[in-house]
Amino acid sequence: MKNTKRECEVLVVGGGSSGIAAAVSASGRGADTLLIEKNSFPGGSAVAGLHRFICGLYINSKQKPKDTLNAGIVREVSSRLQALAPEITITRIGKVYVLPFLTKDLKAVFHSLIYRRSHLKVLYNSRGFLVKTDKNRIKVVSVRSPKGTIDIIPKVVLDCSGEGVIIRLSGAGYRLTPLKQRQLSSYSFRVKGLSTGDDMISIKVPYYLKQAIREKKLPAYLKFTTFFPSDAANEGIFKLSITPTESINSVACAKSDARETHRYLVSALSSFRGSRITEMSSEVLNREGVRVRGEYSLSADDVIKARKFPDGVVKNAWPIELWDQKKGPQYQYLKPGDYYQIPLRCLKAKDIVNLYCAGRCISVSHEALGSTRVMGTCMALGEQAGFAAARYCLEKANL
Repeated sequence: MKNTKRECEVLVVGGGSSGIAAAVSASGRGADTLLIEKNSFPGGSAVAGLHRFICGLYINSKQKPKDTLNAGIVREVSSRLQALAPEITITRIGKVYVLPFLTKDLKAVFHSLIYRRSHLKVLYNSRGFLVKTDKNRIKVVSVRSPKGTIDIIPKVVLDCSGEGVIIRLSGAGYRLTPLKQRQLSSYSFRVKGLSTGDDMISIKVPYYLKQAIREKKLPAYLKFTTFFPSDAANEGIFKLSITPTESINSVACAKSDARETHRYLVSALSSFRGSRITEMSSEVLNREGVRVRGEYSLSADDVIKARKFPDGVVKNAWPIELWDQKKGPQYQYLKPGDYYQIPLRCLKAKDIVNLYCAGRCISVSHEALGSTRVMGTCMALGEQAGFAAARYCLEKANL
């Protein structure tokens, strides 16, 4: 494998919702942009995790919202998804509104956003493994790709990895909640062959699983499992909420839990008798991980009191949604019709001058992360990080 060098103005690490938005935003303003993604497809956890809803798009009120809270790429993506599947509309779940979507449509929209952009290059199946810094500035990011090692020399880096890959490798300051206090992780799998006509299946599944846990037939943490019937009449998607771990065997353990869960339901519920697992997530999705130490750290108080900021760049009305390891999902809501702002300072690393972050890696408290980590908000954060990166490059060019 050869070792090559490549210069770029903006390097975006992570091709999930925030990374796609960041790369499109930066390149759209003329910055020579390189996006690296560890998977072979765009969409990150939204695709790998079999997500069904985009959360964090709308204001929460009694009336169905007519448009997204943030404009720009978020609004474009939601409009395109609705055009591809007109039968899917904004849906109220509990006290919040979400947008259902089909995975194939999301991938198509993301592909169309990045396709043939003159200032954007995408490298799939690629991971950053080494960062060289000098005087609090990232100089080189070494990447393993299918074509060998590439030493990328960027002017500015955006960590949209969700895992804080560049934050860790660069030596930037960060916060990480202790393992026992972190939110539950999630793992999804798809089942086909369900009997049709059971309108109560979404209620029966958690009821029977809790019964199995009481009888010690399944692990206790699976009591927070959720099940959603899919758009196809005979299939559905499970989301297991599992104890967070740093073990390299986490995916194998999650797959075992998925099989055990399905096996039990086949024996207990007639609707599952002829069903089979047809798809499993390629990874365990952590709701919480590394968060950069930024120029400002958003707090729970900022969220609940709907605080606005002079440098507020993203609006959000999603509640603080914490998946507690013992209590399960806990919610704190904003007042109906209100929203808070996320300041640009939350996206800027405090001690690395050319590092910005978007998605789950931004500078927030453990509690505030429960609100900012959702897909719609992460997409809006990515767009603003891309703006900031392109502006950074322009300012340096004019010095």
